[in-house]
Amino acid sequence: MANNLFVLPRLGQTIRQEDSGIYYILNQQTGRVRSLIQLVRENLHWYILQLQPIADGLDYRWSVLSRENDCALQAATDKQIAHYFSRPEYAEPAGAWQVMRNADFGFGKFTPIEAPEEVSYAILTFDGEDMQRPVRLHKAPPEWLEKDNETDILQLEIA
Repeated sequence: MANNLFVLPRLGQTIRQEDSGIYYILNQQTGRVRSLIQLVRENLHWYILQLQPIADGLDYRWSVLSRENDCALQAATDKQIAHYFSRPEYAEPAGAWQVMRNADFGFGKFTPIEAPEEVSYAILTFDGEDMQRPVRLHKAPPEWLEKDNETDILQLEIA
């Protein structure tokens, strides 16, 4: 097991209500927004949604990310987190992960040990119990959540 991974919950920041909101995935080559993701808490359950075009191609809607009927995210156990992140490609930086997932998708929050204030986020995809490479998420600025700017989100240039 890699020595960069700390699965003790007290070392990582838990996923909280403050983490809900809109995130975006950047195309690293063009710097354009590739996709919009939303983390939502409804009652006691967490969900991941993705902004997708509807049939006419002009309007968009939020769709739950799940290929199965288990749309709600469940907290991953310490053993599962160790299984996902104890590979050499995750050797640096050292830190702690908190993960919620359904059968196919997940949301991860990474707290580096060296700089706890620099928390980062990722969307995760799964093939059974195997995790694919995480994709970095960037938290959308607060003004994207204001009602007056709702159309601005839809007008983003999506690569």
